[in-house]
Amino acid sequence: MSSPVIYDFLIDEDNEGKFAVHGVTARRVAQVLDSAYLVIPNRKRRRGLYLVIGRDHGGSAITIPIENTEQRTVWRPITAWFSKPHELALLQRKE
Repeated sequence: MSSPVIYDFLIDEDNEGKFAVHGVTARRVAQVLDSAYLVIPNRKRRRGLYLVIGRDHGGSAITIPIENTEQRTVWRPITAWFSKPHELALLQRKE
């Protein structure tokens, strides 16, 4: 499975509410695409094909499970959270 090309995120009220549960804003999620980020396959039987792990403008690492949309390069974040230690370690290996 090759990694998708991601040019933008489709953010709506539903996923913004899910970000907020984890203390993450839509703005911070969008900022992840502004610098180098990692895309890895999500675990089996989880919603979302991939996880995007990257940093916002403040340097915080954020993990974002994503699902495809009708546009090949636009993906919809399902939710987002501040990266767990093992997710951060994956990102740091790429940096």
